[in-house]
Amino acid sequence: MPKVLLADKLPKSTVDMLKKAGLEVVEKPGLTQQELPEAIRDVQGLIVRSSVQVTADVLEAAQNLQAICRAGIGVDNIDLEAATRKGVAVMNTPGANAISTAEHTFALILALSRNIGPAYISMREGKWDRKKFVGVELAGTTLGIIGLGRVGQAVAERANAFGMKVLAFDPFISSEMASKLGVELADELADILKRADYVTIHVPGSDQTRDLIGEKEIAAMKPNARIINCARGEVIDMNAVVRAVKDGRLGGAAFDVYTEEPPPDFGFAGDDRILATPHLGASTEAAQLAVGEQAAEQMVDALVRGHYRNAVNMIAVSPEEMEVLRPYCELACHIGRMAGALSRGRPKSLEITCKGELAEHNTAPIVNYGVMGLLQSVLGEAVNIVSAPHLAEERGLHVTISSTMALEAGFTDLILLKLVTDAGDCEVAGTVFGRRHKRIVRIGPFYTEIVPEGHMLLVFCKDRPGAIGQVGGALGKVGVNIARMTFSRAEAGGDALLALNLDGTADEETCRKIRSLPIVERVVRFSF
Repeated sequence: MPKVLLADKLPKSTVDMLKKAGLEVVEKPGLTQQELPEAIRDVQGLIVRSSVQVTADVLEAAQNLQAICRAGIGVDNIDLEAATRKGVAVMNTPGANAISTAEHTFALILALSRNIGPAYISMREGKWDRKKFVGVELAGTTLGIIGLGRVGQAVAERANAFGMKVLAFDPFISSEMASKLGVELADELADILKRADYVTIHVPGSDQTRDLIGEKEIAAMKPNARIINCARGEVIDMNAVVRAVKDGRLGGAAFDVYTEEPPPDFGFAGDDRILATPHLGASTEAAQLAVGEQAAEQMVDALVRGHYRNAVNMIAVSPEEMEVLRPYCELACHIGRMAGALSRGRPKSLEITCKGELAEHNTAPIVNYGVMGLLQSVLGEAVNIVSAPHLAEERGLHVTISSTMALEAGFTDLILLKLVTDAGDCEVAGTVFGRRHKRIVRIGPFYTEIVPEGHMLLVFCKDRPGAIGQVGGALGKVGVNIARMTFSRAEAGGDALLALNLDGTADEETCRKIRSLPIVERVVRFSF
């Protein structure tokens, strides 16, 4: 009988579901970091929340562990690399607390609008200041949502019910999906900032979303706009927001999450125009039950049926086949990232074709890696191999798969990714030489040989004498060295592509100077 350790306090329903499925349950909440290795030694399953740290040292002690489930969204308290090396599947429970977080977001929007916090404090002090706390009606105002995933969509539904006009910025939500939600899509973050009376953020924490709202973005907002953050502390510059509220450049702000929890200084909460709650987004009885029950369901699936739902570190193929597919999966991720960087429009569909000998294998992992790379180009590293297909479906991105033994341009095998957007199509293809050396061999009409690593600069230009020298000169002036270069042209004197691997990143000012060259039509920079 498989044994499951519950190392955090979880609802009774979680325990009951595990036992009903025939699993032995060991409840030991409150274990110290020193006690955890011994407790985990002979169990097959482990369920934790955020407080338990499943480190490499802890995992080293595990002799029979097959699956870990984090009852919550993130897995930052679990050493994924160590778990993968150990052959342990790591799962989380995304979406179980989406409604709870959306409701808390809306509670803060309402409280900001009607001055609930300071009015309540005033009443407790025996005051009756009706005129002081005149509020704002939500009906007819504009709500800007940054990030239209599960929580963002739930917030949009509630905003519509209150008669608000809803704008959203999410590069990977289709126009059809937005239409169903009654949401107007903005093409740029700046469009949200200049039009919204309220801005609420619902994006994952990553390098791409860190300080998404700072001094520059605040300056673009309406003077009386209000900001609400129930996502991650690092996605906004909280100090900049607080200063803007105190200076009268913003009408108010509400925070439920912080870069450091608890915050080292609570002084910001002393302003009547600022609301602060101690990370309560998922703190409802319903959410706690949902998270615990989803964790139990997934653990039963893993240990009884061998199905690892919402796993973040594994693919359902045999180890032998994965050994063959791994370089192609990595290549597909690189191709997806490049397509995302090149895309100019809002995605409608993604077509992935595996050609040649590759078509004889299970290509599903390759497709998922391609989708993951595409989404990571915008949503960041939080997108994983299991969540990628769900996120694509959630955003209305239709993914099609095909395989053919037919060859292209003499390659033994080829992965072709075609991203269809409302601004045109983008095609990127790649292959693996000698089952080791990954190369991107075609971008649109241009055949090339790009090593997908490090910093990249793609310069679309005209085939003119001195073109390479002009671009290289611009990079040389700022001390950026070219590691590799490939040049391709559709025809002599026509359109051309200069693809550069750089030793360092080219900053925006350098890219602007290259774009200003008469021969240059477009410059795209990104990193693999």
